[in-house]
Amino acid sequence: MRFFEFGTGLLLLTFFLLSTDVIAQGTNPVHLTIKKDSATQAVKSGDKFNISLIATIDEGWHLYSPDQPAGGPIPTRITIPENNNFKLAGEIESPTPRVIFDPNFNLDTEFYEDEAVFILPIEVLGGATAGKNTLFVNFFYQTCNDKTCLPPKNLKVETEIEVTGKLSNSGAVTTKISPASKLDAATTQQAVEAGALDFDFVDFAGKPRKLSEFRGKFVLLDFWATWCKPCLADIPKLKELYEKHKASGFEIVGMDSETLGDDDDSGADPEFAKETAERAKQIVATRGVTWTQATAATAVPVAKKVFGVKALPTKILIDKEGNIVATLGEKDDLVATIEKLLSEKNK
Repeated sequence: MRFFEFGTGLLLLTFFLLSTDVIAQGTNPVHLTIKKDSATQAVKSGDKFNISLIATIDEGWHLYSPDQPAGGPIPTRITIPENNNFKLAGEIESPTPRVIFDPNFNLDTEFYEDEAVFILPIEVLGGATAGKNTLFVNFFYQTCNDKTCLPPKNLKVETEIEVTGKLSNSGAVTTKISPASKLDAATTQQAVEAGALDFDFVDFAGKPRKLSEFRGKFVLLDFWATWCKPCLADIPKLKELYEKHKASGFEIVGMDSETLGDDDDSGADPEFAKETAERAKQIVATRGVTWTQATAATAVPVAKKVFGVKALPTKILIDKEGNIVATLGEKDDLVATIEKLLSEKNK
């Protein structure tokens, strides 16, 4: 344990190591390459051609199928932005995935290993001009290994298409990937220096709420997502803690963090956000979760800007005065640690 002094008060912060498998935000086990077919050597407005989007997957990692059933890991989604000189001309051809039952999600998961090749039918739009035109593709995906899942990620890839001209190079073209924007540098320090923590959120019923509503109680903020296997595995432990200690002033606030891994907040996929909101509500209902839940739209900004959360699962225990007591990660003994802290603080 380490003591930090802010102003006139002492705040006890107990930090626990997070799993290195989860915390590595820079980890990107999927590498993309575009291969253009011979038809791209001389195209004009209205022409159609195919490109192959090749996903090379690091050993031990899985990339999930576009047809992955709801309630489990996030399916891969490939789209062409509307402000392009190109559009999809039909259905994307996806490879046949492996199908294995995953007990953490309690359903069959459909995924690719090693390599997955997606065939995209493309049409040149009327706004394309003679010369090089940039074709943009959004690749939204999630990867998991046998131990953990990384947050969903959106890669923006691009390649040049010569309109009414010949390509200077044909065949495989390495895509350009836009650099990931860094998370907001603000962390807990500003809130700590100001005294008791507080923030606004909206619950799953659509009601505006505040953390300060729970002042006088111990509150465990549970940053979780439906695609996070260890988060789902923690639900029975959280239910045990909640049922045992609720009467003595212990609360849990679930912080739905579905889009935590989306580096570009402005480019968030509205369809994905809607789907994951419904999936989160389904998980809460079917697994008997009865504590308060914050929507992803209001929880993710808190995760990033207030607490600097970079990995899931992350749990933060707040004391009765609104101060941080402990931060816990995947490797921590959740039940034993919380019970020990509650016992010590209630003396």
